[in-house]
Amino acid sequence: MAVGEIKLKRLLDILYAPLYIAADIVEIIKEKDKTTPTWLKLLAPVLAVGGLGIFAALSFVQAFVMTAWFGNPLPVLGFDQSPEQPIHFPHTIHAGVGPLIDEDTGEPYISPSGDMRINDDGTPMQGLGMDCTYCHKQVIERAWSGVPPVELCISCHKVIGDSDNMQLTKLRQKGLYEETKSPINWERVHRMPDHVRFNHAPHIWYLTENPNAIQNKPVDFETLPDGTVNASKVCSTCHGNVAGMEQVAQVQPLKMGQCVACHRANEASVGCETCHH
Repeated sequence: MAVGEIKLKRLLDILYAPLYIAADIVEIIKEKDKTTPTWLKLLAPVLAVGGLGIFAALSFVQAFVMTAWFGNPLPVLGFDQSPEQPIHFPHTIHAGVGPLIDEDTGEPYISPSGDMRINDDGTPMQGLGMDCTYCHKQVIERAWSGVPPVELCISCHKVIGDSDNMQLTKLRQKGLYEETKSPINWERVHRMPDHVRFNHAPHIWYLTENPNAIQNKPVDFETLPDGTVNASKVCSTCHGNVAGMEQVAQVQPLKMGQCVACHRANEASVGCETCHH
């Protein structure tokens, strides 16, 4: 038995210890029913109910730990993979291509505020198909993809968008007026452990040159005449179909095993120093 399995077995034994004790007490009561005091008989159903409650709580803890260990944790206790942002930024409209139809429902996308992405005549809105690197300019050259400053958003939305749109009003207050100008404090969605050093640039370079290694290809995926792809076509490998997200969520677990498997499949280094330096 591997060391990890032994440790997991010990952890489960500790977690289930109260349930084992409750079961033993119930068995003792059954064997000595005739001589058992009344108060102890009344205590039996209490222990049974309490044992079930403990079992349910421990099962929840176990499910949370297991899902967090092998994938994304359950979206409870603040472990939400799609945090609400201070300003709604619909990637569907900006990066989406063609009619904004949700593939899962077959209906137009619905914004976080509950509005359907439809035109005045009832037809679905069309995505603008903006390139990811228009906003995330640093991703090709640096470790961090970069978050655009509010001035970039305002360069378009000072004239584009309704004046009574609540979300655009928030944006314009952040970027247009001197008395209210300030950065947008976006909530981080994807985060690697502090001891992991992930550099976007080399991954982008490799995948643009090797399109066959790209996973979760977007609907508008296409190769260039020289056999390469644009940088914006590789993001889905780790981030999923962001162009189809009204509110960005982490859809890949981004665990060490996933990274190592990808490195091995593409004959990249799997030495500890590659990511832990």
